[in-house]
Amino acid sequence: MKALLLAPLLATALLTRCRAPDGCAPVSTRCAGNVAEICNGDGNWQVLADCDAVSEHSNAAFTCAYVNEEGVAGHTCLPTTVDAGTFDAATVDAGAEEGGVL
Repeated sequence: MKALLLAPLLATALLTRCRAPDGCAPVSTRCAGNVAEICNGDGNWQVLADCDAVSEHSNAAFTCAYVNEEGVAGHTCLPTTVDAGTFDAATVDAGAEEGGVL
């Protein structure tokens, strides 16, 4: 009887894990709307940062953008007042105030 009850649970767990990969390259990033996503080791996109949530928690507007700074490149949430093409980590301190997000 226990086997009959556990079989659907086991099947659900296995099918959830067996989803077809998105086909992305692990550790690559992208913006999907205003959400920064990273490709996991299974080749599937997962949320890295929801820029709307970052905006809400920091009381400042953030947007998803591509950054290439000092050899580190990828998509992340940046304050809308920052031009991603000229982003300089030394001039932006997103965590200076309580509730700030780094």
